[in-house]
Amino acid sequence: MRLLLLLIAITAHAEFLRMEVFMKDMNCPSCSESLGKAFEKMRGVKHVEVGMKDGAVTLELADQNRVTLEQVWDTIKRIGFTPGDTKVTVRGAVKGTSLTVAGKAIVIEGRAPEGENVELKGTITPPPDPRTPVKLRIE
Repeated sequence: MRLLLLLIAITAHAEFLRMEVFMKDMNCPSCSESLGKAFEKMRGVKHVEVGMKDGAVTLELADQNRVTLEQVWDTIKRIGFTPGDTKVTVRGAVKGTSLTVAGKAIVIEGRAPEGENVELKGTITPPPDPRTPVKLRIE
């Protein structure tokens, strides 16, 4: 019975697998380096790549991570940049038009299969008000 509960907990874990955040104002090489170092220290981040040319930071996330969009966007703001469109690969529980990740609901725009361990790819734009629901546009 314990093994079954453990397997359910592992397979039902919702998480971001990859994030690529674009920024229009990435024009400071030393700030970009600081951004990379900040993400390297973040628990759950497996690999970081900062691209000055395309104005983006790409995060490959470890299995069973608890990294949230808000943590990533707040880190970017703390360094002095403005987070923009964020391409994500995410795995979570899909019910209707809602995806639950880290206990937070994300509204899905597009068609997605329902289930407990669904992997989706799409783009999320940071909402102007943090209380506004986050929307994932499926690719």
